[in-house]
Amino acid sequence: MAEPLVVGMGNILYRDEGIGVYAAKCLAACFDFAPGIEVVDGGLAGFGLMELIGVSRPVIVLDAVATEADPGSIFRLDSRILGELGPNMRPTAHEVDPVHLFKLSAGLGTPMDMVLIGIVPADALSFELGLTPELKKRFPEFVLAAVGELARLGVKATQLRDIEVSEIVRSLSEAPR
Repeated sequence: MAEPLVVGMGNILYRDEGIGVYAAKCLAACFDFAPGIEVVDGGLAGFGLMELIGVSRPVIVLDAVATEADPGSIFRLDSRILGELGPNMRPTAHEVDPVHLFKLSAGLGTPMDMVLIGIVPADALSFELGLTPELKKRFPEFVLAAVGELARLGVKATQLRDIEVSEIVRSLSEAPR
């Protein structure tokens, strides 16, 4: 099996909307994986993510999902569920969301082996870096849901340091010197 690809999606400029990017950065910084994985910041890659179509390896997408569930609710949506979702999805703050990407790949005859780990945002509209208290509290569980998904694929994770979102946010907000 080819190494799994983890894609963190979202827009870090809109509070909880950036949680997928934060989680991907946390996986890369806080864990060692055997066998290896590839972690991609798909933040605002938009249609650049189209290159994922046709990949013959498992893809795990981390993202905020807009649903009526309580903020902080975590969902695991596999390929079967993604294919059944209707067209009336709430818009996100990025051009191409994971469900549309999956459906496009299926429509082109190359459906991806994709799992979406999603979390319901408390605030994805405020122009501010960082997470709301609700999602900051659930952040470690969200990251560990991705680690669990990797374990289902036979990838062993060794935690190297604590899961701390504030440090990730700070590193993304500092300008290179």
